Amino acid sequence: MYELNEKELIFVFTGPNGAGRRTVAQMSGSTLGIKQVISYTTRPPRSSEVDGQDYHFISAEQFSDAEANKAFIEVIEFSGNRYGIKEQDVADMIQKFGAVYLVLNRHGAEQLKSTYGNRVVRIFIYADRETVQQREEARGDSPELIERYMSHYEEEMAYKDACEHVFENIDLAHTVFDLTKTLDDTYLRRNLLDLD
Repeated sequence: MYELNEKELIFVFTGPNGAGRRTVAQMSGSTLGIKQVISYTTRPPRSSEVDGQDYHFISAEQFSDAEANKAFIEVIEFSGNRYGIKEQDVADMIQKFGAVYLVLNRHGAEQLKSTYGNRVVRIFIYADRETVQQREEARGDSPELIERYMSHYEEEMAYKDACEHVFENIDLAHTVFDLTKTLDDTYLRRNLLDLD
């Protein structure tokens, strides 16, 4: 397995589905110049998702073959769909860019933390239950899917205290500003200009 050096970092964005963790991660990554390691999944893409940008959408057979070849650092199953991160993708991106980010649920975040230790910084993004449900509805998720996600809301929220940083995502611009400032000041020290 690839050993991270003291300057290499993996930022993991986690939190309840619908809290905006992916949007916050993408905007923060873009601001800070950090690239995303894309997960693989067997679930079909949502209407707004793009293959290779949101996930690598692959067949169950392709996923099983990769798993048999021990390609994944972690594999989880949610609602009958499988998700995984390829170890080689993490190693390649880290070697190329020095810092990367991923968007994972609590199980994936925990797996990465146990694999890479203090080189993993978990960032918990959340919103209250009502806001999350409204966002899922606005995104066009089916009532059944929303109910499934919401049934895990409290479990996801319980992971908040285990994470290194916690941000409530009510106002996206404020969340991204506060988060990028925190990551830059604490870890990256790139001295981003404060234009306020």
